[in-house]
Amino acid sequence: MVNISVMRYDPERGADPLLESYEVPAEEGATVMGALLYIYETYDSTLAFRYGCRNGSCGLCAMDIDGRPGLACATALRPGMVLRPLQQLPVARDLMVDRQWIMPFLRRFGLFVPEGDMRAWPQALKVPEQHARLMACTECLSCLAACPSYEHGHEDLGGPYHFVKLAQLHWDPRNTTDRRAQAAQLGVDRCASCRRCSCPLGIPIYRLAVTPLAQR
Repeated sequence: MVNISVMRYDPERGADPLLESYEVPAEEGATVMGALLYIYETYDSTLAFRYGCRNGSCGLCAMDIDGRPGLACATALRPGMVLRPLQQLPVARDLMVDRQWIMPFLRRFGLFVPEGDMRAWPQALKVPEQHARLMACTECLSCLAACPSYEHGHEDLGGPYHFVKLAQLHWDPRNTTDRRAQAAQLGVDRCASCRRCSCPLGIPIYRLAVTPLAQR
């Protein structure tokens, strides 16, 4: 058994966030997600956290693990770990961040292939490697938590996640919208010299999204 600390916070109660310590089993192959499920089932069923696939494919279990964003299902459990919600994002409760702002952002910039006459599309759709690599994004939002310049609530300034979504369509042969202009509207120029984009899945955000969108 090992001890880990988990940030607890319920905005409806108005109390300040606090770290609570729990003793959890640390068997071979144990993960942070397994520890959270143990806490939920053994100690406190009010603990709030998200998960879905439990194999690194959905991105829902992203959280701050010992000061760095990561996926709970893919992170090995270690003694003394400190778990918090992702930094720089609004907290819904405990380890859950608020994701309600995502759909308004997608609608605002029309982040979808426009409907219309399919005859206007290229007869042969050849998807570039850049597009396929960016489509591996699980929307875990870890990149926003690691970004040194992103500030949630400033809707006119985007972060790595915003530029990944724009770049996915920028590289899509069916796209007809100027995604570089949209990226400029979100301030991609300020990211051109940063090179600190981080993704737990290893997607090269700076090379495949920021750099192409920052070019005029």
